[in-house]
Amino acid sequence: MIQQGYPFENNWYYVTEPRAIASLINNGVKINALIPFWFGVTEQADLIDQSDTNTLSITRQIGLPVIPIVHNFASPEYGPLIHRLLTNQYLRRSLVLNIYNMLISYGFPGVNIDFEFVPPGDRQFMTTFMTELSQVLKPAGLLVTISVPPELRDDPAHPFSGAFSYPDLAQNSDQIYVLAYDEHVSQPGPIASIGFVRQVLSYALSVIPREKIRLGMAVYGRDWSENTILPMELSFNEAVNRAAQFGATIRFDEEAQEPTYTYTENGTRHIVWFENIKSFMTKIHLVLQSGIPGIGVWRLGLEDVRIWDLVIKALLRHNYTPATACPPNISK
Repeated sequence: MIQQGYPFENNWYYVTEPRAIASLINNGVKINALIPFWFGVTEQADLIDQSDTNTLSITRQIGLPVIPIVHNFASPEYGPLIHRLLTNQYLRRSLVLNIYNMLISYGFPGVNIDFEFVPPGDRQFMTTFMTELSQVLKPAGLLVTISVPPELRDDPAHPFSGAFSYPDLAQNSDQIYVLAYDEHVSQPGPIASIGFVRQVLSYALSVIPREKIRLGMAVYGRDWSENTILPMELSFNEAVNRAAQFGATIRFDEEAQEPTYTYTENGTRHIVWFENIKSFMTKIHLVLQSGIPGIGVWRLGLEDVRIWDLVIKALLRHNYTPATACPPNISK
């Protein structure tokens, strides 16, 4: 049964591009916080500013809080870079100070840390970094959040998620964005089957305070072919249009609770899985049933536009308040 009446955050990740800007203009008033992929790190612990003045202008006009992402470019080649930053005390503290200065300079209410391909052996340093970040940001009333890869159990040796100790990170974070997607990347399969999401959420709830969890949700698709190592990312519209182009029949997989189809191009077989309104709503109901106070959706501009009508109606029944009527309380 859906629990009623607790505050709920409808937050969206953001990459500056025309589709994202268009969706922000059309739907920004229905969002509680925008989480843009805007600040990369350097070997000297400086920040590369990738912010967008147009986006900032839009968010300020509608009163939409911006929680920028500090990232290491989401690429395996930047694993050594983040290793150096986390393990060197001087660089680590310089990065913390540079994040603080960036937030103050822009007037942002907080930050989201999204470090990927962190070596598992750097687990203690990842926790130390978040501790030191919290010690600087929280006294200034700034929000400390982190995006973490999905885990089904604690596995310190896992090559992708081993560096992230959910319970330790939760001690020094206001919000943990548990990214319950990318279930399949190298091999074809659901983006985030409902069974996978339930498992990830179940483990997260066992070690992270419920009020700190924000479930990371997907709205994109992937196209795998026999001739490529990694799949192509698709928006919802691209996935549907591709099916029409090749005369493929989209079927909704009842077990995964996600749409899929296959097609052949130039003799090569392709397998597509993607998210739509039905798969998204299934996860929204799971979130509300679990009492999780919010979501973080990857990413704005890729979504099935029907989400904005049906999902918002569901959240309004839950007593959700859009951003322009009541910006989220993000003070400490």
